Amino acid sequence: MKRQLRVNRLIAGVAAAAVSIAALAQDSPAGKMLSDPYFDKERAAEVEHITMLRIDEATFRKAYDAAGKPKLIMLVGEPFTDMVSDWHMHRRLNINATATGTDGTFVPESQSVQVGVENRSYDIPRRSPLLTPAQWDEYQRGYQSTLLKYGVRLVNRAVALRLLDSEIRETSNRNPQDDSQRLEMDMLRKHSKLLIEVLPYREQKYQYEPIGYQLTMTSLEDATLLADDRVAIPEAYKEYRAGASGYSEQRPQNFAGVEAGASGYDIIENPIEIWAEQGKLAAEATLQLLYDRYL
Repeated sequence: MKRQLRVNRLIAGVAAAAVSIAALAQDSPAGKMLSDPYFDKERAAEVEHITMLRIDEATFRKAYDAAGKPKLIMLVGEPFTDMVSDWHMHRRLNINATATGTDGTFVPESQSVQVGVENRSYDIPRRSPLLTPAQWDEYQRGYQSTLLKYGVRLVNRAVALRLLDSEIRETSNRNPQDDSQRLEMDMLRKHSKLLIEVLPYREQKYQYEPIGYQLTMTSLEDATLLADDRVAIPEAYKEYRAGASGYSEQRPQNFAGVEAGASGYDIIENPIEIWAEQGKLAAEATLQLLYDRYL
């Protein structure tokens, strides 16, 4: 009896060992290489969304549609006084003549006439030096995309100038480029209702970005100044991040994935476009001014 019991225990042990070996032979399910809380959940809870707009999109769109969807001309980083077309026209008239004969019998022996000499050149936009050209491009992209998201109709200044130039040449003998400033004023009156100037300035407030933006809004219907406000941009959220020289406060970045490297796996993150973000906030302030002062 005891011998039979030992045999049964031996058989049960062998069966259990076989099951354990079979279980070890199977691959365990892959776990997450990076934990979600650090990259997404906890940081998202700490980051407070910054907005300069107090009304919702539906309310703004309704008011904008009721006003007839006025078109806007923007000058980002350059004042209105510098708004001059990159087409330049120089017209001169030279008449040189040599004549022979007496009074009453004037006979020109030689004559040369030169009329309408046209020279075109391109000027680099004279933007404020507080931002580099690359930063201005990033800023303007964030600014424009936000206005377009809310349905604002923006006028492409360069295209509007050339359309008006072509129209005038087609319907008259006038050469519009003999007065570039006049051509631009005609374009403004024809294609837009509002002129918006966005100029940077040095900001020295605590917990604010070092550069703020002054927004000026002028009606092109009666030259009324509708707004002249300074917009201070709140300082964005920062966190302590490890670097080559230790931990320092840095802007958080968006986790994108991991990539295998020579020394292991490297974390891939998408850097935040700082100037596009500031352009977005300034655009939100512009939308609020539009709603308060014009719509």
